[in-house]
Amino acid sequence: MDWVDRMNKAVEYVESNLNGEIDSNEISRIMACPFNIFQRSFIQITGIPLSEYIRCRKLTCAAYELQNTDNKVIDIALKYGYKSSDAFSVAFKHIHGVAPSMVRKNNIKLTFYCRLYFALTIKGVDKMNYKITIREPFKVIGRRRTTPYGGGTWAIVKSDGSAETMKELSGHICDLGLCFGFGEDGSNDYMCGIEWDKEDIEEFDSYTYPSATWLIFEANGKISEQVLNQVWQRINHEFLPQSKYKKSGLPTIEKYVLWDDAADICNVEIWIPVAIK
Repeated sequence: MDWVDRMNKAVEYVESNLNGEIDSNEISRIMACPFNIFQRSFIQITGIPLSEYIRCRKLTCAAYELQNTDNKVIDIALKYGYKSSDAFSVAFKHIHGVAPSMVRKNNIKLTFYCRLYFALTIKGVDKMNYKITIREPFKVIGRRRTTPYGGGTWAIVKSDGSAETMKELSGHICDLGLCFGFGEDGSNDYMCGIEWDKEDIEEFDSYTYPSATWLIFEANGKISEQVLNQVWQRINHEFLPQSKYKKSGLPTIEKYVLWDDAADICNVEIWIPVAIK
C-alpha cells in the first residue's frame, strides 16, 4: 500500500467513526507511522489540523441530520460527541452561522465541508532540488513554546528580546525553527533558536539532535506567494511518497537564511530528518 492509499484509508477510518471514538493507534497502524507524524503531515498538506477537519465534518453531518430527520437536537449533539446542547449550539453556530434550532426552517444557508480525498499529481516539467547529508549530534538553544500557530513562537522571541540576545551570542540572526509537532487542537510545539556548541544557558531551552540523515530542500521566492508552504506541500505530496525515505520522527527544521517582509522575498532551507522506508 503506498502513501496516498494509506492517507485515504486513514480518512476513511475517520469518516466511519465521526459519531464514535477515533483511535489514534488505529490511524498509526493504517499509516505505518507514529500518530504525531501523521498529524504533522496532514496539516502541512491540507492547511488545517486533523482535529479541525474532524470537527467540521461532524458538524456538516449534524446539519444534514437536522435537515433530513426528526431526531432531537440533543440526540444529534450527543451522537457527534457534544456533552450538552449548549456546547453543540456554540460549535454549530461558529461553523454554520445559525443555531441548530433554526436549521429546519426554510431558506437557511448552511456550510458544507467535503470529505477529503488524496491524489498524487506529478508535474514532470517541475523539478525539486534537494541534498542528502548525514550530521553528527548537534544542539540547538532557544525558546520552545506551544502556541495556536507556528508563527506564535517567532512573535514571542522577537518581542521579548530573546532573538536579539541569541544574535549577540552567536554573531548571526536567530535562524532556526524546530517543529516538534501539532496538537489535536492545531497548536504547534515549536522552538526558535540557534545552533550552539557550548554549555547550556539557563534562560534558554535546549534540544540535542542525535546523529541523523537529513533531506534538505530550499524555498526561495516571494513570501506573498506562500512559497514556503508550497515547497512543504510538494515534499509531502510528491517527493516523500515516491522516494525511499520517510520522516524519522525527529523535529523538522526551517533554517531562515533570508526573510524580508518589506522586499517580499525569502530563502528558507527545510531540513527533514529521515529514515529508509
